[in-house]
Parts: sequence; C-alpha cells; structure tokens
Amino acid sequence: MRAAYKHWHDVLSAEFFGREHALRSVVLYLDDEIERDLVERHRIGASLVQAVTDDLVWDEQERSLFSRVQSQCVEWERRGSVGPPPSLPVLALSVLAATRMASSDGMLRSNFYGRWVHLFGEQSGSYRANKLVHAFLDVAEMWERLHTWLEQTGGLYGISTVSTGDPYWKIGYPISQALVRGADRQVLTRFFAATRLRPNNPNQVSGRELLRRLRVWTSGRNRGLSHRLLDEMENAADSGEALIISLLRRLADDWDGTLHEPERGSRRRAHGLRLVVADRGGRAEWLAEAVDELPEAHVSLPGGRTFALTIDYGDVYGGLETLQPSPQQLANGVRLEGDTLVLEWAPQEVVLLRMHPHLGEWVSTEYFEPGEQHWILAADAAVRDVRTMVNALGTRKVREAAGPVAGWRLFKGVRAVSGIGLTRTLDRGGAHVHVLEPQARQRAELSGGLRIAPEYRAGAGVAGHYLRGGAPDLRLPAGEPPDRLVEVILDGRTEKLRADSRIPFPLWCIPLDEGEHRVGTAQSSELFTLHDGLHEGLPPGTGSLGYRSVGSTAVQRLAEEDAVEPVIRGACVSEPGASRRTELVRSSVLEAVLIDPGGRVLKVRQRPTPTWMRRRGLPQDVLAPCLEVEVPDGYVWFIYRTATRWSVRALAEEPDIPTPAPGADDFSWAHAVLSAADRLRTPAWRDYVAAASEIVRKRGSDDRPR
Repeated sequence: MRAAYKHWHDVLSAEFFGREHALRSVVLYLDDEIERDLVERHRIGASLVQAVTDDLVWDEQERSLFSRVQSQCVEWERRGSVGPPPSLPVLALSVLAATRMASSDGMLRSNFYGRWVHLFGEQSGSYRANKLVHAFLDVAEMWERLHTWLEQTGGLYGISTVSTGDPYWKIGYPISQALVRGADRQVLTRFFAATRLRPNNPNQVSGRELLRRLRVWTSGRNRGLSHRLLDEMENAADSGEALIISLLRRLADDWDGTLHEPERGSRRRAHGLRLVVADRGGRAEWLAEAVDELPEAHVSLPGGRTFALTIDYGDVYGGLETLQPSPQQLANGVRLEGDTLVLEWAPQEVVLLRMHPHLGEWVSTEYFEPGEQHWILAADAAVRDVRTMVNALGTRKVREAAGPVAGWRLFKGVRAVSGIGLTRTLDRGGAHVHVLEPQARQRAELSGGLRIAPEYRAGAGVAGHYLRGGAPDLRLPAGEPPDRLVEVILDGRTEKLRADSRIPFPLWCIPLDEGEHRVGTAQSSELFTLHDGLHEGLPPGTGSLGYRSVGSTAVQRLAEEDAVEPVIRGACVSEPGASRRTELVRSSVLEAVLIDPGGRVLKVRQRPTPTWMRRRGLPQDVLAPCLEVEVPDGYVWFIYRTATRWSVRALAEEPDIPTPAPGADDFSWAHAVLSAADRLRTPAWRDYVAAASEIVRKRGSDDRPR
C-alpha cells in the first residue's frame, strides 16, 4: 500500500467509520466538494483518483487491475479484519463517479461506466477504459466485503446501508451510497420525526410508504435535500427493487429516534407535532405524543416561551395547552426545541385529519384511509382546489364550515366510497391531491364491514365478528411489476387479483357461509367470523342468577336460584326514554358547570375512582383522572377548568342551540360564560358571551355611586 493510498485509507476510515458512528447508519458519500475538503483538512498530498491509480496494475495481463488492493484485503482478513478494509479508497472513488452521473458531456444520467472511466482520464472504448469496466466486478466484491464486515462487527463501526438490485447490481453499490449525502441524512432524520416514525421502525413501514411520505413532505417545499436525491425520488420506478426505496427502509430501520446533528455533543430525541380539531371543529390544539424514556421534558419557541411537558392520558404530553395554533404556525411551521427533545410541525396548506381511536378527537394523519371518514382543514388559498378534489371523489354529505383558525376552512365527512372515484381523482392530480394518497401496504388488512362484536380473547388471532352479508373489505399490498398481480388466498382457495392499495376489495360480494374464514396472502392473512345475527341466550355462568318471586312481586335481593321454580332475570322499565348524554374529559378537572339558555348553572364534580377498580390492582395509567358528566335536558354548554386553562364544549349542534335569555341578575351564569369567553369562536357562543358581558356591564353601572 503506497503512502498516498494509505493516507486516504486512514482519512476515510476516521471520517466515515469512526467510533462516533457506532450503531448508526453509515453512508460512504463522497463528492467533489467533500474530496476537496478532506484534502485541505488532512493535508493529503495527492487526489483520490491519483492515489488509487498509482496502486493499479495496468501492464500485466495475467493480473487483475486491482490485484494489489485485493492482496491487501486478503492479508487484512488473515489478520482478523481489524478496522475498515483496505479497499476504502477504491470504493470511495466509485461513489465519486456515481455522484457525477448526469445528462451532460454527451452522456446519459444512467451512464455510470462513462463517469468511472473519465475519472481516470481515459477515453471510452480504449484498452485501458475496457479494462476499468471489466475490473468493476472486483469492485462489486469489495462492496460486498465491506457490507459483510459492518454486519459482522455488530454496528461497532456503523450500520451498513450498502445495497443494490437488478438489473445493474454491480454499479448499484456505489449508486446506493451516492444518493444520500451527509446533509441529506440530517434532513431525513427530521423527516422521520415529522412523519412520526418510531425508532427502529417497529411497525415495519415499507420503503414504498416512506417514499410516498417523503414525496408528500417535500411537495412544494424546499427541505434542503440534494438535487440528486430529489431526482431519484421523482424518477424511482414503483418497484421494490428501486435503490431509493431499499435505502429509505434501511435508514428507517436503523434510525434510533434522534436527530443527526454532528455539531452537537448530545443526541436529541425528535417527534412530529400533530394538530387536533376538537369541539365539532370549533377549537384547534397542538398534540405531542409521548416519547419513550422521556416522561418529562422542557421545550421552547425560538427566543420565546418555555413549556414543561409531562405524560398525560393516552400517551401524549400535557403542557402545550397555552400554545394556540395560529395561521402563521400552520403555514410556516412550528419548532419547539429543548436539550433532550425537539417537536416540529411541518408547514402545509392542507391538513388531513382522522378520528383518533383513543382521544375521540379529529387528529392530523399521514395518509388517507379509503372507506373511512376524514376531515380536511385547508388554507383559504387552497380551498378552491380542495373543494374541486372533494367533489370529484363523489362523496355525499361533505359539509364545509369555518375552520378553528382564522383564514382556514374545514371540510367534514370526506370519504372515498367509490374506488373508481378515488382513482380518477388521484390520476387527475393537482397541487394538494397528495393528501388523498392511501398508505402503501406490506401486508393484508381488513377494514369496514358490519361488525357484530370485536374479539376479546387475548391471542385468539381473530380480527372480528361480522354479520353475514356485511363482510369487511380486504386491503392488499400493491402487486409487483410487471403484471402487478397479488396471489390472494381465501379459505385455502387461491386466485390472482390486480391489487391497488387505493381500492379495497369488497369481501361482502363473495357468498360466504357462517363460521370462520381466513383471507390474505402467503405472507400475511387475517382470520374473521361471519354470523347470521346475534343469537338469544344467557352468557355462560349467569343463568343461575335472578330475583325470586313472592306472589305477584319479586324480592329485592339478587340470589342464585335453581331452575325448578321461576325467577325474574330481567327488568321492567315503566317509562322508557332516551338515556342522558354523557360528556367525558380525559384530564383532572378543577371545576366544571353546565349552563342553559335561561341562566341556570349546574355544578358538576369529578367522581373518585370506584373502590372495586382500586382493589383490582389495575395499572396506574388505567386509573388516570377523568371527568364523566351526565347532561340533563336543557343544558347546552359544558364549561370546565383544568390546571392550565378554561374550556367550553357545545352540547348540541349549532343550529339547535337556543338564543340566550338569562335574567339580569344571573351573575353566576355570566361569570361561567366569561371564564371561557375566548375558547370558542362560533356564532352561537359569541351570542352567549355578549349576553354575559351585558349582565356584567349592567351590574357595574348599578354599583356606581349616584
């Protein structure tokens, strides 16, 4: 190994495979700018191409062009493979050739070998040029050796991102490293956080889905990604063999949940903020999902307020209640930074929302789910495009209303009930059509259907129980080229279908008998049951309980009875009526009231945890504080105070809320309304605030000395 080659090897080893890269994805990215920087910082006496050229064997036909480097690699392996392999300068040079791939100088952007030959100053078609091309098989083997070494060292020097695919598997190795420069890696960790990817990708989000999300994330925005990576994103074939797809998946699988910030001494966890639209669209909030191993954190606005975050109900942070979403924040983004945590909202003109399964509110989401209800929050500048897009879906009962943030409109009830309508809308395109893109799936899933009951048996593996004739829809992973067909297995019978993740396959149109059915692919399947209806009968173990009759009446005590004499096992409701509405607040409430239009105020209190629940030894998070209120007839507003603020909820639809008519001395009513005066902006609530303000004004004038 000559001196210049050895110097380059030592520099590349320290720069890309130093101990600071342990357990983190490493990319051997080298372009002209980085090469110049390394030469200046480390005072290298020769360029990389000169150092490699001096170590090549040109004149001995019986020897390989890279035979000296190969001999050094053999000796390196014999000595125990300590440190990076001696092939690093050769591999780095191949990446340098890949970064120069572009449609210029009479070459196409796909012509790797032309750039490889020109690096060495040779003319295409010459003897030496042909020898360089034929010798690239040895370079591909060096790439494989580097990948194997990184795998065998268990991430001590970094985690490999070396990958390739047909049909150009040899040149795929350097191209895979040329796609992501160092600055791109920093941006991609922000992207992973903003899209709420979990560390090490436990949900196995596919490379295709990551590419779809990245296209959405960069749509119309300059995120700081290199032009080469952006070009690869746009030109990537919709195939599992595309290098960008496999590289994104590998980077996501190895991402540890921290930002790539080489300038900082400590690593910070990162997560994306979510937008919550609550109170039937009348109020907006920021939502920060809790980060593992960070039960508490402090984050601040740039040069502004600091917020103390603690884990609250539903694995989300409490503490952001006083940070109200504004038009500027939605349009330009929000970034909250602390010593251990960074929370970020990526700016966007159109926000897709779906009902959160645990919080019971509409929360921003990354992808559209065909068949399910959605809301869309759109800035005024995008309203016309969104309206056209929603109408093209063919969805009925879409309601448009003022948004909870000034300058934004809310579209409620957006749903794709027609696969043809969704496909037509997506194919037509548009500035904001990406919000209707469904998730790119890797496994078969069930959705919709007329569900009779969920499955409560732990580990039973049953997706649910459905009414016969109302079987769920089957969502399939997209088929691979060239025919894009997916082999579907239903109860052992196999058939190939043309799969499109945008259009679920309706199982209800297949005549299926009562009982269990399994459907899916060879890689993933779901088990569900069909029934003709709910069958009458008593649950097991309850048939011996009842109220014994004495004459024409029943005793008041429930007891175990045999089946010999008749017992009452039900109840008689003499005056059936609608049950009271129940409101639930999932946090500790300090005080709460219900008010009606006429000036009545009903105080409600938080009930303690029942004794039977405390005695069961349930986990502490199950016993989290909450307020459950039964609303009597006539009350139309629910006003409550937590430790951080007042809030108000409407208890009826806006048109059904009567005009306020309180008495002149209903001061408690007025005080309750004015406590949450700025928490809602609907016309009905403004009327109540005006009525309360008038009571207070009159009282103030009456109290003045005369």
